[in-house]
Amino acid sequence: MKSTQDNELEYFASAGPTTGLARHAGFVAELPSDPNALGKIVRGVMLHNWMATMRGIELTPERNGMQVIGAAAIVERILEIDPDPLDVERPVECRMIGFCYHFALLHCALLRAKGVASRTRCGFASYFEAGKWIDHWVVEYWDGDRWHLHDPQIGRDDLTADDFHDGVIAWKLCRAGNADPAVHGNGELWGWDELRGSLVNDIGALNKVDVGGWYWCDLLKVEPLDHPHPAVDAGLDALADIASGDEVFADLRETFQHEASIQPPEDVIAR
Repeated sequence: MKSTQDNELEYFASAGPTTGLARHAGFVAELPSDPNALGKIVRGVMLHNWMATMRGIELTPERNGMQVIGAAAIVERILEIDPDPLDVERPVECRMIGFCYHFALLHCALLRAKGVASRTRCGFASYFEAGKWIDHWVVEYWDGDRWHLHDPQIGRDDLTADDFHDGVIAWKLCRAGNADPAVHGNGELWGWDELRGSLVNDIGALNKVDVGGWYWCDLLKVEPLDHPHPAVDAGLDALADIASGDEVFADLRETFQHEASIQPPEDVIAR
């Protein structure tokens, strides 16, 4: 009989609704399976929107991948811009422009296509701005002994708990008063709305449903967005407790399957 860990690793080594690359199998077959090598490939075909702005690069419709959801759609956009094999590094002017979600999702999808147990994590990184936790997506992959945090956007393979808090951890720290909600966010968006959204996204990612935003989630449309909301937040506390419990793999999957309010609609996932 398989252990819980075996079942978990098998689950995360296979594609989910947003990470399937079957229709691009020919482009994926010859790629390496090493996580760092795949991360370099991802960086060679995409450009972060912030970097594009810093370099004065125009966000043209052809290169704009900001609203793209799903790894297959990401690959399609990349190949529309430049049909070369994925391991051919593109000039900056020929890369799809996206954000951290796209880097993490493609990296995770490529790892799963190679049979490596992996999952995206939505949360907050401490290494972009001193004293701030910036909302961010990274990847966890199983290195044979443990889940290993990797940032494919910047090529860091040594992330620790001081560098990144996933959405579950960040929520629990702030709710317990052990972290400041006001330093969690990005740009003009800070505080409880960012924490709620990242928690819902992170729980989705732990169920292999990776969506780069929470605009679809009616549960989180409360006013004012950046303040505590007792009824909504109590329900999110319960989800966070399940997501950090001893039987998280089984319990969280069952909860997610029966909680429609945190499931992205089919038309959001299938793009």
